[in-house]
Amino acid sequence: MSLFRSEQMEFYNLVIPRESAWDVMNTLGYFDSVHIIDYDSTLPQINRPFSNYVKRCDDVLQKIGQIDGEMSNFKIDKIYCPDVIDLLEKRNGGHKQFEELEQEVCKVADDLEHQQQTLNSLQEKKNTIRENLEVLRNAVAFQNEDSEEASLLGFQKMVGVIQKEDELRFKRIIFRITKGNIHVEMMDIQEHFIQQDKRTVQKCVFMLFYPCGDLTQKKIQRVIESFSCNRFDIPISPEQHAQRINQLENQLTEADQLLHLTIAQMNKRLQGLAEVKHNCSWIEEVRILATKEKYLYMNLNMLNMTNSVFHGQIWLPQGQDQKIQQALRNLHGNDKQLPSGQIQECQTQLTPPTYYKLNTFTYPFQEIVNTYGIPRYKEINPGLSTIITFPFLVGVMFGDVGHGLLLFVCGLYLTSEDARKSVFAGLVPMRYMILLIGFFATYNGLIYNDFLSMGLNLFGSCYQLVDGEYQLQQDCVYKFGIDPAWGSSANQLTFMNSFKMKLAVIIGVIHMTFGIILKGFNTLHFNNYIDFFCEFIPQFLLMICSFGYMDFLLFLKWSTKFEDTKDAPSVITTMIDMVLKPFDIPEKPLFESGEQQRSIQLLLLTIIIFCVPVMLITKPLIFSLSKKNNQYQQIPSQNPDDDANHEQLQNDMQKDQSQQQSRVSIQQHHEHDDISELIVHQSIETIEFVLGSVSNTASYLRLWALSLAHSQLAEVFFSMTIAGHVGQGGFFGTIGSIVQFPGFALATFGVLMCMDLMECFLHALRLQWVEFQSKFYKADGYLFKAYSFKNIKNKEKED
Repeated sequence: MSLFRSEQMEFYNLVIPRESAWDVMNTLGYFDSVHIIDYDSTLPQINRPFSNYVKRCDDVLQKIGQIDGEMSNFKIDKIYCPDVIDLLEKRNGGHKQFEELEQEVCKVADDLEHQQQTLNSLQEKKNTIRENLEVLRNAVAFQNEDSEEASLLGFQKMVGVIQKEDELRFKRIIFRITKGNIHVEMMDIQEHFIQQDKRTVQKCVFMLFYPCGDLTQKKIQRVIESFSCNRFDIPISPEQHAQRINQLENQLTEADQLLHLTIAQMNKRLQGLAEVKHNCSWIEEVRILATKEKYLYMNLNMLNMTNSVFHGQIWLPQGQDQKIQQALRNLHGNDKQLPSGQIQECQTQLTPPTYYKLNTFTYPFQEIVNTYGIPRYKEINPGLSTIITFPFLVGVMFGDVGHGLLLFVCGLYLTSEDARKSVFAGLVPMRYMILLIGFFATYNGLIYNDFLSMGLNLFGSCYQLVDGEYQLQQDCVYKFGIDPAWGSSANQLTFMNSFKMKLAVIIGVIHMTFGIILKGFNTLHFNNYIDFFCEFIPQFLLMICSFGYMDFLLFLKWSTKFEDTKDAPSVITTMIDMVLKPFDIPEKPLFESGEQQRSIQLLLLTIIIFCVPVMLITKPLIFSLSKKNNQYQQIPSQNPDDDANHEQLQNDMQKDQSQQQSRVSIQQHHEHDDISELIVHQSIETIEFVLGSVSNTASYLRLWALSLAHSQLAEVFFSMTIAGHVGQGGFFGTIGSIVQFPGFALATFGVLMCMDLMECFLHALRLQWVEFQSKFYKADGYLFKAYSFKNIKNKEKED
């Protein structure tokens, strides 16, 4: 089972001649099974052999992005590639294909850039003509008696156009530099202007009257230049004025025609780029090809080049070497002049990567585990059990038949094709998790007998109402869940509190014990028998003899019938007396006799006390004894022969090889070499487990707290909205229920289905990561990152 433990990995040396480097890497890219190790992760990309090629790919991708931006501006839809691998197989044209692609993209980008510059210049020309035209049309309004008097008095005037948003700032600056010796007239232009950056702005015409003087005129001109304003001259005679307006109108018409013609040409060119050639638009096709080329060279840079030969190390899942070797032989067979690459299996001390075969169902659950940490190689993967335990824990806290069914229906909708095109597309990867959470929430809601804060009488109550009091029928057991009669009892809240609290503790102990058992399987798999006997066995016994015994008492108490509930012993009191009064006979025993219960509890307490020093000192003691024995090794011969020299030479060669491999930046697992370090580590582990057993068990009480909060909130929303109208019945009750139902639905959806569900999700994450995985999970591995063209994502998926 690939999800239970990581796939078996094999270490290979990869040797590729420089002449066939591109072809070999291109062949390996179609396999989803090659993990390339970077020979020197500290080496900058710029110092690697193919850094120039990577930069060229980046430049091409940048130009493709510019073309894509122009298509978005013209609102041209693209056809995305449904199958990237199929496209790459059809367009597999060799390493020279990129040069043709680069030239084609650069030519298209340059043409579009030239057309865009032409379009911008035409738009700027059109705006200038319009501004001049607006100035002349509004000049009549400025030519009043005041302006004529100003001309007679020797005042000069200056006319131009400024943006409306700069009007106040322009007036203020002009007033300050002229010390108030200026008259400003403004008139808004109603029609907006289109800028080069596609923004629409409003402008206004200004006319300035100021005293004659070169200094003042130069100041005003500098201010106008700082605001990027256009200045215009006004003809003196009415005939010149009318003639100028007529010329500008003709120029505006010509500029408008040229502008529309240029836009039509650009639109036609961009429409051609959106046409489908293979299985997607040209723009998307070249983007995928350029991305593939960059991806290939970046992985080729991870190999070490010496004397025109690339050397590298790779990891392969077991059984994949034959396929890759056959593909390399086929590559050489297709072109006899092309030297082929080779892979050679070898031994290494490096830790293999962790690799699981995931699908759409297991992916979200594995992501929950990977967020905490990557599983160590061949360590038991918590992701397998998370498929059941995580949705179940959320369901325990979110237990309600109505809310669970609603969540289940949402999960079913997310599995449909329509959900991928809706606003809920972001939740589609979580569809199976939501489906399971809805299922377990419904299941736990049936156990709680809670449907939107109301009980369901599905199998008939075991209680009968006699003289206003409920009486239990003889030998009657409700078939599944809580009897609906408890919903009408006075101590309903107290009963459900007690039940959910005990249920939370039982689930927590089972969950943590399961984690400890997985630790035992890990120690046996790695042949670590010291940890098996010195850690797993004591931890398992301590958990079973303490909190496992407490769960046993809970089941025993539930299965025992007491004539008077006051005679029922308290489990908490029993556990406290077990530690503080171990030799006293319990006053209210749960067993047949108090003496028998005392003997069993003494035995359990002895085991618990014995387990603590075993965890604390046994492992350091064994380590100390083994270290002493290693000091008495056989003394080597003082007259070494040729065989000894040959063996020494082999050891030196292996040492050099290990030093070369040590450059590879992979996280290694180191054992404790110092006895003092091991003592400190073991002391921390023991204290953490003993105290953590108590705190982690108490942490599972969040299952009870959030379940109680969920049911009480549902009851409050129901009672504050439609409960009174439903009980009233009749015409007015129906009308009142219809009026109040939107408020009930909004409160249920916003608070319970959204906020409370998210809260339950986060608390379940805490239980999964801290309380469960800490019992066995090391989480110090690293992922298997396959060199595969499948990693080239579709642009539609990225968006």
